[in-house]
Amino acid sequence: MHVPAVALEPAPAACGIGRELMVSAKDGVELTATLFEPGIAAGGETSLVVIGGATAVKRSYYARFAAYLAELGHPVLTFDYRGIGGSRRGSLIGSKVRMRDWCTLDVPGVLDWTHRAFPRRPIHWVGHSMGGFATGLAHNNRLIARQLNVATLSGYWGRMAAPERYRVRLLMRFLAPPVVWAKGYFPGVLMGGEDLPGPAFLEWMGWCMEPEFLFGDDTLPERRHFPEFRAPIRFVQVADDPWGTPALDLAGDAQRSRRAEDRPLRLLPP
Repeated sequence: MHVPAVALEPAPAACGIGRELMVSAKDGVELTATLFEPGIAAGGETSLVVIGGATAVKRSYYARFAAYLAELGHPVLTFDYRGIGGSRRGSLIGSKVRMRDWCTLDVPGVLDWTHRAFPRRPIHWVGHSMGGFATGLAHNNRLIARQLNVATLSGYWGRMAAPERYRVRLLMRFLAPPVVWAKGYFPGVLMGGEDLPGPAFLEWMGWCMEPEFLFGDDTLPERRHFPEFRAPIRFVQVADDPWGTPALDLAGDAQRSRRAEDRPLRLLPP
């Protein structure tokens, strides 16, 4: 769940093969998306790639990668969760958007749209951080043919590397909530990334304080959809990510997939 403080730049003009469109979430909320279409003729059976972004990261962050995949012949869809980037509608003050809404409403809507628009293409999902576990909460995750998770793990603060674990606990548990209550939203500058709706940040914070992460949230009935996920999964982790300790990797992966062949980790050097 770690979101580095980096500049989120759009793709250059040379990658201008994407066209903006609107995708409906399961409750009818319109999400802004970009479809990158192949520059070469691709067979109807070529997989379509959907990139599920990390917390507080706009879809433009993934534009270069999406354009690269499109050049290889794959249609690619990127999208913004409600309240983020192009899917933000005005001020976040007073927003009722929760993190679970991104997983249980936005992701299922994107999957349904993709399946309807490209019925002959298998859906390959690339999940960055939250975008990796979000599909586990989606009731229609059976539509995914394959999935790659990058830096997707349990966000429990107590298993992070020191001193990051103490920084996260101090910021998320004690410093950030008063800021959210005072401003009405979470300023993204505090952790890197976009501003977040207040309820979304507070729910994320609650999960990160829980040893079982979201699996310990008894108010989240959509947890039942995790065992329904049947697609092969691969996991990639960054070797020096302080949020990505072996304890967090194993905790997150064990909940995400019960099949040993679906849980190998490939560590990328810093």
